[in-house]
Amino acid sequence: MKKILFILPLITCFACSDFLDERDQDKLVPEQPDHFAALLLQEFSFSYPLFKTIDHMTDNVVENALARSSTKQGAKTTYSWQREIEIDENGNELSNINNAWQNTYEDIAIANYVIELIDEASGEQTEKDFVKGEAYFIRALSYFNLLNLYGQPFNASTADTDLGVPLRLNIGVEMVYSRNTVAECYAQVESDILMANELFDLSGITKGKFHPSQAACNLLMSRVKLYQEEWDEVISYADLAIGSGSLTKMTSTTPFITETNPEVLYSYYTIGRVVWENATYVANTELINLYDDADIRKEAYFATSDNGSGNVLYIPKKYDLDGFSTLGFTNLRIGEAYLNRAEAYAQKENLTNAVNDIKALHAKRYTSTASVVYPTNVSEVLSFVLNERRKELCFEDHHRWFDLRRMANRPEIKHVFTLIGSDGVKTGTETFTLLSDDINYTLPIPLKERQNNPLIRNNERYEKIPVIDEEVIID
Repeated sequence: MKKILFILPLITCFACSDFLDERDQDKLVPEQPDHFAALLLQEFSFSYPLFKTIDHMTDNVVENALARSSTKQGAKTTYSWQREIEIDENGNELSNINNAWQNTYEDIAIANYVIELIDEASGEQTEKDFVKGEAYFIRALSYFNLLNLYGQPFNASTADTDLGVPLRLNIGVEMVYSRNTVAECYAQVESDILMANELFDLSGITKGKFHPSQAACNLLMSRVKLYQEEWDEVISYADLAIGSGSLTKMTSTTPFITETNPEVLYSYYTIGRVVWENATYVANTELINLYDDADIRKEAYFATSDNGSGNVLYIPKKYDLDGFSTLGFTNLRIGEAYLNRAEAYAQKENLTNAVNDIKALHAKRYTSTASVVYPTNVSEVLSFVLNERRKELCFEDHHRWFDLRRMANRPEIKHVFTLIGSDGVKTGTETFTLLSDDINYTLPIPLKERQNNPLIRNNERYEKIPVIDEEVIID
């Protein structure tokens, strides 16, 4: 295949202008390890390529039934799981709805650039090792996200043939390329995590919360193993992560994600956050009802407002820098390690250890657990753990959508879209359904990518036709 050299474009970033050596008029060349580190920090940690309407596709989100249709329209294609999420019902193209593919591959290109060229930089070898480890970590997490957005859900019996995403591991740009298998993608993610871990260890350097670490590698690997149902390895890596930090008590009045919190292993995504303040879409009361009165997370995770008819709306506030986090919105933290391990124990029918892990988490999330009834049989314990995962990790990163994709028994999800005109008059409702075994759990390859590379195979998806209930107005 024909290849061309990837040239790093002019990059503007925090504190970049004073360290990039201008070699010519269209190219800036990093020369020190901290130059490369700043590229990674800007391109990934600050502006992490979250699929921004990820939660709108889950059972954690419902519409505000009184909001005007025009204000809800921008997220309707994902909220209703349309076959083509980039084209609305009027035929208009939505330019930013499916840009996680492009943005994530840009991050991968930066990571590849660092991996290939940092050894040529001047500076301490230990610093170069650490930054190179960061690049491998970022590439691993990036491919994990791409795979679980655009690749088929993991199935051990078909992973060697199921379509994943294209693996691009150097700074050459292939003009035509195909998709690797799910198995190949997971193998690459694991290889990159192991390499990152090795380089962090080799460097001997420890940095702040905005940089990954060996502990972050172990937690991410426990997640990767969880998605592949390798239960013993989930437990082993979760053990390592848990040994690197500790659970801390949550409060509803002070930020939880802070530099001094030992539960936080890695924090990122500080700009370009998802905004929920307009309350066009809100948290599902089904989720809210999972929290009892002693659960601190209900108040820590959600703000409330009145929808104008006396009903309480719950607005996610993990995105609020003044509330839940003083660092980034997306975090790798010890709480997830306990949940990963608890699920693995439940799958292995080690119910005592599974419940004990949830009890350890509850001790830091409840004012009192006296009223909590802990289950004792296999199916109930697993369901209990998955519900706890939903409660703990809701509206954070891609967790709920990714968890739904990998579930053996997914729930059927119904989303109602209420038709409200600019005059505030309701004209009806549309109800969309995501089936338990729905192929629309895998997103379409972006239109731009299909246009640029016509040979790439798209994912098959259904058209979603709503059940319409028209409002009858009697004069």
